[in-house]
Amino acid sequence: MSYLNSPRLTFSGLFQADPSTVNNDPTHFNNETFKPSFQKMQEGKNANGWWNPEGTGNWRFLNCEVKSVTYLDGTSTTNEADDPVLSMSIMDSGTKVAGKIVDLDTQQQMVSALWGLVVRLVSGEKEILKADYEVASFTNIWMSRAPALSGDTTAAAIYQSVLKNIHWDIDNSDSRFLKELYLLGRYQLSIQFTVDLYDMDHTSPQFTIGRITGSIAPQYSEPSFFTIGRPLFPQTSKVNYANAIVDLEQKAVVLDLANSFPVNPDGNLLNNSNLSLAVLDSSDNNKPIEIGVIDFQDPGWYSVKSGIMSFPLADKLELVENNPLIILDQNNNVLLKESLEYVCADKFVFYLNPGESCEVEFYATSLGKPLGNRTIELQLNASQFGPTPPQVGWPESALSFPETVTLDDAGKAKVTIIAGDPGNPRGYIDGQVYGIAYNLSTDLFSNCNPSNFISILVFDKVPEDKIANPTWDDIQPIMQQYANLYPLMSKGIFNLADKEVVDANAEILKFVFGKDKTDPNYMPATRDLSRDKSAMILNYLNSVLNQAAPNDSVTFKKL
Repeated sequence: MSYLNSPRLTFSGLFQADPSTVNNDPTHFNNETFKPSFQKMQEGKNANGWWNPEGTGNWRFLNCEVKSVTYLDGTSTTNEADDPVLSMSIMDSGTKVAGKIVDLDTQQQMVSALWGLVVRLVSGEKEILKADYEVASFTNIWMSRAPALSGDTTAAAIYQSVLKNIHWDIDNSDSRFLKELYLLGRYQLSIQFTVDLYDMDHTSPQFTIGRITGSIAPQYSEPSFFTIGRPLFPQTSKVNYANAIVDLEQKAVVLDLANSFPVNPDGNLLNNSNLSLAVLDSSDNNKPIEIGVIDFQDPGWYSVKSGIMSFPLADKLELVENNPLIILDQNNNVLLKESLEYVCADKFVFYLNPGESCEVEFYATSLGKPLGNRTIELQLNASQFGPTPPQVGWPESALSFPETVTLDDAGKAKVTIIAGDPGNPRGYIDGQVYGIAYNLSTDLFSNCNPSNFISILVFDKVPEDKIANPTWDDIQPIMQQYANLYPLMSKGIFNLADKEVVDANAEILKFVFGKDKTDPNYMPATRDLSRDKSAMILNYLNSVLNQAAPNDSVTFKKL
């Protein structure tokens, strides 16, 4: 089960993403050539620190309300009188510390992840549900979502993950939906949301704010970061990928079109003409058989239903189980068509230190059923990375993985990727970023959804003696880089490039540098500090604290 199954709630509202953008330019990592102007807002043709140099890194839900619920039996409602959950809100942490939005690397900014995010369902002042969002990167980014806009504001993307460590407070609840959700999703829930219409104009009152809509449902027997289903591929450049499942319990197709069609700057569809969901009947020369009308005239199709539509199948269930789905326009042109064979990795973004490894899980399907005993091919591919310089994806010898893997009978396979030491090929940027493309051996890499791509940041190795006994000269270049790249820290809290400041704040710095990376208080917020450099900094801070006399004071400043 995943976010498309029942019981399911949908929500919509706004989100805030407030990244610092000084580090968007790889050349800004060079301490020797860094200029003070790189910490200023861009002006005309002067890029400076890009569009948000003093960003906090925070990511938050804003004014997100539950809009609809679908019960176990497939019935739905949007009426608060039917279920009190429809008067509730989706929120993030109840504290001042927000989750963080983080790029994998300055040269791979197309898989931004959410770290330390807490998701809450709230009724007034009461917390009904509180859970940890498992770190996940966006996928299916579509740069033509809002074509009338410019730059990255044209884009949309989706996040899918699971909610864990759930705390429930529904003992006195009259909500039928919450009781059903607890019954099937007590320990883990699936969450997916689409983000678009992001405002990058620093003069706008909506600066760093965008639109969000999503769904929450029970999660089990599924991957964490995508849904095994019936993936539909665009047949024209004017639409984007979509996904669907066949719900055998409800005998229905559940279709997600939230990130599939272009919109105007006001969020309404460029073309709201109704479409048709159909199935190709292979027994009758692939004749399209209509399943139902995609009602884009419904004003709540996106903001209320989160782009999720359900189509009863009745006597067409067997036909749909054995034939591909398509979406047709009013002239019977095919806009999207199901991929007959499909493979996707679950987790697709990794950080590795020399000597570490990660395991990638693949799932292959045909018409939603496991596709077993087939071969997946893998190859290094750095074409999605940039801007450059420095050069990306080399040396290739720093990453080891098999060129092929065979799917088992259940359509599953695992690949182990082992990292070596890149040897500091980028100079002023730690480590190297690598990409791995994959697809079934019977298909071309170019036919794959480009978001089905593995991104890995491999850090450089630091000599053991420097880790064990670091001096200020050893850690100063690291601290100088953070002071340069994150003006909010160096200007508003303390200057990490200043030895006296770092030494005076050694205890609080040890606290934040020593936290788990999933903690929203972890430092650096960018999560781009290697195992070795982290140990080196902590050892330096420990040496400062060990040298302090018992009566010496340590300065604490609020983060």
